[in-house]
Amino acid sequence: MSAKESVDLSVILPTYRREHILVNVLRQLLEQSPMPLEIIVIDQTDKHDFKTKDLLDTLIKEGRIKYIYQEEKHANIARNRGIIESKGEIILILNDDIIIPKDLVGKHFDNFKDPSIVAVSGAVLENVTELTDKFPPSYYRKYTGWIHFPLNYSKRVETINLNSCNLSIRRDIAIEVGGFDENFYRTYFDDTDLSLRMHKLCLRRGLKTIHDPGVCIMHLKEPTGGLRPSGINDYVVADRYSWMTWLYFFILDFGFYAYLDIFIYIRTCVFRKRNILRPYYLWVAFQEFVIGLLKTIGLIIRGRRLISRK
Repeated sequence: MSAKESVDLSVILPTYRREHILVNVLRQLLEQSPMPLEIIVIDQTDKHDFKTKDLLDTLIKEGRIKYIYQEEKHANIARNRGIIESKGEIILILNDDIIIPKDLVGKHFDNFKDPSIVAVSGAVLENVTELTDKFPPSYYRKYTGWIHFPLNYSKRVETINLNSCNLSIRRDIAIEVGGFDENFYRTYFDDTDLSLRMHKLCLRRGLKTIHDPGVCIMHLKEPTGGLRPSGINDYVVADRYSWMTWLYFFILDFGFYAYLDIFIYIRTCVFRKRNILRPYYLWVAFQEFVIGLLKTIGLIIRGRRLISRK
């Protein structure tokens, strides 16, 4: 296959408050061999610096990217928009702060020659430089252990847990399961939730999702960009929106079986030794948990926000 050839795959690249990092990843995507059918950029940035804007304008004018501006800062709305707008049989969802090999697109696409494969989660290196063949102790928890599958695992295996930093899916399957749940405003457990819905579909149809270490990227984890779970200060390490994200995932997807994980979060985020020694912060941390729980109940009552519900 020559460098000028393309495969039936759409790259979906949500981006927010990136400048040189976005420029770099776009250049890497434009050097892929083979090329994707299209590169869809869903931009949530209000204003770029001159260099980034100039590159984007040039690529739009030349028809080398499909550019969508999204005013609302929300990664999962952006991902779902990309899924809807895409034309490829396969979609490849990437983060905007990554370093990728020149054959990333081709290696992802090759996996789907097996018709039983519906999704491929490539390996991701974060704060490490090597793959591993070991599982953390949390992986062996009875009901929820699979969510701790290491992103840098060194062996090709079937997996439940998929990572949206480096994830390819058959487009029709992504739409059928509803895409990403837009109730996940903070980008944590959003792809894990999608993974579980896809796993249930696979069980019904005899299909599978794969972890492929041969499709490996480096995630830079730049400080600017998306919204992740966070705290208020050194003592209140989880705010109400973090609790809303965590509790929504565990209660909705696991119910009673997530009791151990929820207990661990409460123990490590609220009843910490540092807080117990400072009753004021203990009270604030507990208050944030309660407010987060109430927000979670509201989300569950309202129901999921999926592509199929639009």
